Amino acid sequence: MSTAAGRRGCCVALLAAALALSHAGPVRAWIPEPESAWSMVAQSNSAASRTRALALDVALVGADGVVVATGTARVEPNGRARLGVTFADGTVEMHERTPIDYQATRAGTRVEKPLRLIPPIALLQADTAQAVADALRTIGGDPRLVDLGMEGAHDCWVLGGRDMGAFDDNTRVSLWVDQETQQPVRIDDGSGTQYRFGSPKKGENIRFPAWIDVRAATGPSWRIDVKSVRSAP
Repeated sequence: MSTAAGRRGCCVALLAAALALSHAGPVRAWIPEPESAWSMVAQSNSAASRTRALALDVALVGADGVVVATGTARVEPNGRARLGVTFADGTVEMHERTPIDYQATRAGTRVEKPLRLIPPIALLQADTAQAVADALRTIGGDPRLVDLGMEGAHDCWVLGGRDMGAFDDNTRVSLWVDQETQQPVRIDDGSGTQYRFGSPKKGENIRFPAWIDVRAATGPSWRIDVKSVRSAP
């Protein structure tokens, strides 16, 4: 092979390698063992002081950025959570999530197939490795699987695994956490709803996501703005 041809071959190889790296997805390739991932998430939850019953003041925001309702929520490490919001016309909507069920009422009447505004927050409150695994398993995820993923600017570990292909198209039940901080970035639950979490908001030294984007498989998207967070009585 001539020297010129050799140089051309080398350049082609370098270009191919660069292109491969540009499409490689998450920069960090290390994937922890499942038990280690559970433990790091539990430690992050504890450090954020979320591992207790919490009371939230919230606003429900439509896709156009307009606040349509305000209310309060109570979330507990056992997987139980309640959210009540009042709309401008006075209509009250109540949501309740348990480890195995989700129900909602509007003006006292039960809503069939409600939009699940409350994420499985037990994943953000679990304080032991086993509690993290159990919380994921309870909503239909497989805690033995850990993959890499990207959400916005975050390189993530995806507890529960994810589908191959576009990250937004994932249908597996999973918890996405930032690789550096292990703080929650996203949860995909078994109803087909995806929850994305904003940067932590501080209140009483409690670090809780400042907002939660709720994206159902069908219908409009909503955002829950967390105005304040405190220990629940």
